[in-house]
Amino acid sequence: MIDAVCNTIRRYNMLVAGDGVLVGFSGGADSVVLLDVLMALREELGVAVYAAHINHCLRANAAYDEGFARRFCEERGIPFFVFMADVRGLAAREKLSIEEAGRKLRYLYLQRALEETGANKIAMGHHADDNAETILLNLFRGAGLRGLCGIPPVNGSVIRPLLEVSRKDIEAYAHKNGLVFITDETNLESDYSRNYIRNTMFPLVQQHFGENVASIMAKNALIMRMDEDYIAAAAKDALSKCCNTISLHEGPVSEISLDIDTLLSYLPAMTNRIIRHAISALRGEAALKNIESTHIESILDIASGQSGRETHLPGFTARREYAMLILQLSVKDPQAGYSHNLIPDTPINIGPVSVTLHLQEPPKTQYYYTQAFNYDKVHALEVRTRRQGDKITLSGGTKKLQDYFTDTKIPKSQRDSILLVADGLNILWIPQHNRVNAGYKPTCGSKTCWITVSYTK
Repeated sequence: MIDAVCNTIRRYNMLVAGDGVLVGFSGGADSVVLLDVLMALREELGVAVYAAHINHCLRANAAYDEGFARRFCEERGIPFFVFMADVRGLAAREKLSIEEAGRKLRYLYLQRALEETGANKIAMGHHADDNAETILLNLFRGAGLRGLCGIPPVNGSVIRPLLEVSRKDIEAYAHKNGLVFITDETNLESDYSRNYIRNTMFPLVQQHFGENVASIMAKNALIMRMDEDYIAAAAKDALSKCCNTISLHEGPVSEISLDIDTLLSYLPAMTNRIIRHAISALRGEAALKNIESTHIESILDIASGQSGRETHLPGFTARREYAMLILQLSVKDPQAGYSHNLIPDTPINIGPVSVTLHLQEPPKTQYYYTQAFNYDKVHALEVRTRRQGDKITLSGGTKKLQDYFTDTKIPKSQRDSILLVADGLNILWIPQHNRVNAGYKPTCGSKTCWITVSYTK
């Protein structure tokens, strides 16, 4: 058993000398055996071992379980940490299932324990049977190839040294070495889908296909994981070719633009993954748990349709703007919808933009964007975003601002944030496009005003 776990650790490079490993310690057979094995291997591996217990405050025996975990660690001199998790409260606030809320808080507190201990790895007690159950659960949920890969042996700072060991072998090791553990009675109930697979379905599978079926499924999952890793890397590369607005290495973004012709040039399996990678770049990896195949299909339907169509998805919107597919977070721009009166020689600052009205003489600084206007025609100058009824007079005549945006193919996502210099509903100037209202040009004998716009990074 110890040799098997040591081989798994070395095969996946889970731990190296100098690492600190924090065991998620529930007190159940899996975590008890994991902690015992890591303590036996700590000198050979050159690592420090810690334990953290998360009290989910759900079961009547929760306080007893916490006490058991504390005593187990104190008797062996293992640094021990405990956290109280309000699982029901989080589930109610964020409308999560109890299982999902528990998982979210569990990893939150384990990460906090990492910071307190200075450790860099979290070891969880998932084993081969857990992996097989996860594969079946994902199969029935339609999770695709990634779901059929099962539980990853290494996922960031999280490692699973027991993943190639069966539940039967874990319990046998515990009994052989006199290790006492507690049993979560809720595991015997079949109210949850996983428990139904564990208690009812999987025993029938083992009865028909043999007790080593979990190991067979694990080997198959490993093959699929290698395929998935290769395809995932190819999809990330394809995303960078489709995307001309972001660098995927610069952190979270609020909007992603994909070239539709490039996107749709790939086979469907790759196109689906490109979309998922884009969503991950937009909202984070965890958000993909709420993305189903129907969501991907709706996004691709938008991409294949007419410009202007959009669909609302969990946390973001997808829309087509001419040749681009835009994925955008569902967060309103706090600068949108502004309006400020222009007062002579009083700069107006709007985010990275400064606008100033000059009446006496033009500005001397050459770094400004500057336009001159017939001040005798002005009623009330303001700098603002667009309004219904806005119009602009160009050399070809007067047209609605909406029509101007359409004619010049300005994406809808940008129209509400474009800075405008206006007199009532007459747009004098669109600085970003350097379009000036022909009806407000200075004439001989008229009073002239100058408006400057300074863009800063």
